[in-house]
Amino acid sequence: MLEGEGRLLKLISRGAPLTHVLDALCASLNLQVGNVVSLVMFTDDEEHCRHTIEQYAAEYGLFVFCCTAILSPSEELLGTFEVYCCFPQIPTLSEIKLIERATEIAALAIQRHNQEQDSESFPFHWKGAMGRGFREEPPSKN
Repeated sequence: MLEGEGRLLKLISRGAPLTHVLDALCASLNLQVGNVVSLVMFTDDEEHCRHTIEQYAAEYGLFVFCCTAILSPSEELLGTFEVYCCFPQIPTLSEIKLIERATEIAALAIQRHNQEQDSESFPFHWKGAMGRGFREEPPSKN
């Protein structure tokens, strides 16, 4: 289990900003695995940033430790979870399990964020009432 997992899931359920959740997730994994730096790349900026990140990693003597796809339940690519280390090595079985769990949590956070973005683009919420729909004003954000 990833250290601080309960806290991370609570942040997601409370709608904390995505960057805050992902920063906390990466920090938790970095501390638990040790001597690694992790980051989440989104699909929309992946091509643009990948070359720059690989260049900086090489410049600072970092090596790819692990890179895994972040997928939605429908197998849609949401981004990648990348982990770099200070010397060439492969992750142990326990580290692979931690990275897999971190990737699942990242997917939850990204999906929650995307759902919130989608719901904000609609001016009304639809709710069912006795088999018929009615329109309700969304709650105010005071």
